[in-house]
Amino acid sequence: MAEKKSLPIIEFVTLCSVVFLAVCNISVYYSLNVYLQGLGFSKILSGLLISVYSLSGMFMYLAVSNSINLNNAYRFMFTGMLVVGVCGFGYVYTNEFWPLLFLRIGQGVGIFMILAPCVAILVSMTCAENAGSAFSLYSTALLLPYAVMPHVSEQIGPLVAGSEWIYAGTAGLIPLAFLLTVFLKFRTPKMEQHGGGHKESVSMKESYSNLFRLKIISVLAVNGVYFMIFTGLFFLFQDFALSRGVVKAGYFFSLQMGVMIAIRFFGGIVFDRFSKRGLIVTAFIFTSVGFVLLNGLHDASMLLPTAVIFGTGMGLSAPALNSLMFVVSEPRYRSFNVNMMMFTVHLGSFLGPLLGGMAVDFIGYGGFLWAAALGTAGTALLFLLAGKYTAK
Repeated sequence: MAEKKSLPIIEFVTLCSVVFLAVCNISVYYSLNVYLQGLGFSKILSGLLISVYSLSGMFMYLAVSNSINLNNAYRFMFTGMLVVGVCGFGYVYTNEFWPLLFLRIGQGVGIFMILAPCVAILVSMTCAENAGSAFSLYSTALLLPYAVMPHVSEQIGPLVAGSEWIYAGTAGLIPLAFLLTVFLKFRTPKMEQHGGGHKESVSMKESYSNLFRLKIISVLAVNGVYFMIFTGLFFLFQDFALSRGVVKAGYFFSLQMGVMIAIRFFGGIVFDRFSKRGLIVTAFIFTSVGFVLLNGLHDASMLLPTAVIFGTGMGLSAPALNSLMFVVSEPRYRSFNVNMMMFTVHLGSFLGPLLGGMAVDFIGYGGFLWAAALGTAGTALLFLLAGKYTAK
């Protein structure tokens, strides 16, 4: 039996640290919906400004992902960090629709230029035997900012003139991410000894042709639904909690993310050994139950148990989905396919706040939560049926 390869620890931790700092510049916008409405924008316009970030990321993932490889990854990352830093500080200087729209587009492009190369680097240090552990730990770095930044933002909020200063302050983390990326660049030769990543790009025609296999497109579709649910809840939750009489609800996400992080940090062996498809279906069932419980919320007493349910469901989802994509993909397409998972993250993140805001306007939070519960359960059923026709 072949010996299981281990991850290069120093390089992997450095990569995760860069990802953490980059995602802080996304998760700090937990308060953006309330901030924008405070500027006088309607729920629909606020949803549009939130969602256009993901729309720009979607375009970049579709148009550029197949061009990213280990040879050019760091050039992309350094440029993306500059864009994200400048856009973060831009909130201090504008509160008009069109400038804010361009800031959100710039942030979507900049975050793509940081995170898409990170996936290429991650794939280069990962093999099929440790994919579950690698993506479990990597997704912890993606999640941790969502556990930290909402609570930090609520604590810092009274101390600053407005949320725009919190956004600008978070952009101040980018220089540290830059230094860590420089260190990682010099460690790349050692890192390449561990994984099976491809340095060269694959043609766009070949790349997109591989997506239309059922075993690939079904995982992409479920990943998109997952993030539509996740971001819809994330960006609408503060306003929802206020509508139910809960003034400070940021700790809901702190606990939810804490559960998710614990599952992903300590559960690597679970994602390596157990059926990834079974874990995904189980996760969606938990999440559906969470929406039903959330719909019954009328005070803060049910926030904590509901957060645990959501944390369990969502904690199992992303690592199982990404490691399943890694395993079912041909080696030459792995980096591209995993980046297409990020495309569906942006697609879901675009549709979640936008459709969620529209749903709340038309059917209220109760209708929105019931639709989310039924949609999540239906996705689990369809994915289970799709498993009969795809490789596990």
